[in-house]
Formats: sequence, C-alpha cells, structure tokens
Amino acid sequence: MGEENVEDMKHKVRATVQACDRGQIARDGYRTLALVNHNLPREWRVSSERKEITCEINKLIPISLVNLTSLLSNNDYINSEVHIDDAEIIDNMQQSIGKSGRQSIIDILKYLIPNLVKREVLCMTHPEIYLQISGDGRNVGKNVKHVMITFSILNDKNKLHQTENHYTTTLYPGIEKYEILNIVLEHLIVELRKLKEEGLEDNNGVKWKINLYFSSDWKFLVICLGMNAANSKYFCPWCEVSKEQQGDFSYNWTISHIQPLLFDMIPLQSWVPDELHMMLRITDVLWRLVLDEIRSRNTWGDKARNVIIEEMERIGVKFYFRLEVGSTNWQFTSLMGQDKLT
Repeated sequence: MGEENVEDMKHKVRATVQACDRGQIARDGYRTLALVNHNLPREWRVSSERKEITCEINKLIPISLVNLTSLLSNNDYINSEVHIDDAEIIDNMQQSIGKSGRQSIIDILKYLIPNLVKREVLCMTHPEIYLQISGDGRNVGKNVKHVMITFSILNDKNKLHQTENHYTTTLYPGIEKYEILNIVLEHLIVELRKLKEEGLEDNNGVKWKINLYFSSDWKFLVICLGMNAANSKYFCPWCEVSKEQQGDFSYNWTISHIQPLLFDMIPLQSWVPDELHMMLRITDVLWRLVLDEIRSRNTWGDKARNVIIEEMERIGVKFYFRLEVGSTNWQFTSLMGQDKLT
C-alpha cells in the first residue's frame, strides 16, 4: 500500500472513530455494521486508532486521579431514575468508583485556542476569553451516580449549545455534595483563580484575559455557593429572607452562606441559574395553578379530566389521572423533558 493510500486510510479510520463517538455506537454494534458493509474499516483497526488518539490527547491534556473512597457511602450510588443506560459507559463508571478524574482547564484552553483563532471566534488583537463553568449530576445505570464539571467558551456563540463544545474538567462517581466538591475541585479552583488574576499565555506567547461565569441548575449552584438547598426555609442564593418573608421589603436583604464559596474568584453577579431548568420549574408551577383553578371553579370531574387527557393525546403527550387508593385525591402524570417543552 502506497504512502498516499496509507494516509487516506488513516483519515478514513479517524473519521470513523469520530462518527462512532458522536453517534454513540458501541464496539459490538460497529463490528456488526462492518460485517454487513465491507467498505467500512475493520473494528480492530478502528479500536487501534482510538487508542492512538487517546494516547496523543493524554500527552497534551493528562488525566489525573483523586481517591474519594473515604468520602462516599453505598447510598451515594443508588439511583431511583436512570439517565444513562449504555452498557459500556456503565461498566467504565463502575470500574472507576471511588476515583475522580480531572483535566487541567489551562491545558484544554491551550489546545483549543489555535482552532478558535483560525475560525475567528477569538481575536488575537483583542485577546479576551469568556468562560462559563457548569456542573450537574447524572444517574448511570441503577447502581452508579456521577457528577461532571464542564466549561464552555461563550465567545463561540454559534456553537455554544452543542454538546461537543462543553469540555469536561472533572468527573467523579458519587453525588452532588459540598464536602466532596470541595476536595475534587481543589485543583480547578487554583487554576481558575490564576486565570482570573494573571490571565492565560498560550503556546504562541499571546496573553489572554479571562472573564469567568458560572451557570447550572439551582441545586448545584447553591451547593457551590455554600448556601442552603432550594427547598429550605432560607432558599435564596442572593439574600437571607425566608419563604414567609417574600414580598416584605422592610427586611434588610443581606447575603449569607453556610459554607465558603467554592469559586470565590467569580463575582456574584456572574452566577446565573440555567434558563432551561428555570423554565421547566416555572412550567410545573403554572400547570399546578391550572389544575387548582379548575378545582376552585367546581368544574373538577370526569369531564374536565377527559378534556385534559384528549388534549394531551392530540399534542402527542402521554398523560393520565389516577385516584389514590382510599382517598379522594387525584394523582397525574409528571411531565418530563420534551413533554414539558411540547
């Protein structure tokens, strides 16, 4: 095989690796596809190329581990709802229980900057980068929970909402808990403070100014702020007014913490609850108010419930009511994800 053909094959195999990763095609699934279509690279070649790519990236952006065994209990792994059921991912996460993996945000940025400059997302004559830090927990299978900390570059507005433009800095199996995050994020906190105070010098010697923001769902946001949970009496991240005192502006709305901020280098005005989570929660409240309004007008009955069910069927949402055993209370389907958007 000539040198040109070798390069073409390598390019084709790398493109296949990328397609498998984006399409979440497991090894067994691809092996079956390769048997059906002989024009596809063999699975062993794709697997070998993936290992080579991994080795190249590990040299540029090394992964380090933190032992968390002493901080986690068995209850931290039990899931009531499964978010990810891919067998390969579940197996990988089960093997890494008790360990946290982390990558340097500085190494990742140095790797990304040349391509962002080439795409004119970043400008070397105005070297300024806007970073958004995010985090959330997910259920992997029935026995493993994991928490992921990511960042995105806000300058890249056109691709900001694409998953491949959110870069993982920290991943650990366990729950969203302040005491765990305080240890796991120690290295990231040091790096963010350095980026905020000193900026970032890339591989070409250009000094970039870094502006930091934080955005996540309310639960993760208040944990990182060192504040009470969203369902607590003193729930607000920006003041210490209780639920009973809402709307009374005679109180002095001062900010209070039960723990030190994890990301104290990010100013409070740059902490933003995720818009999607806020919208979904608002939708819950509005839907409950609709049902309460029906009850208050004494029109709550089989006719009203059937109208709601028929309308839900019309827009393609599975919805039903059921009467609690030994009670007059009616329960109904909890709308999730895409159903809420519908």
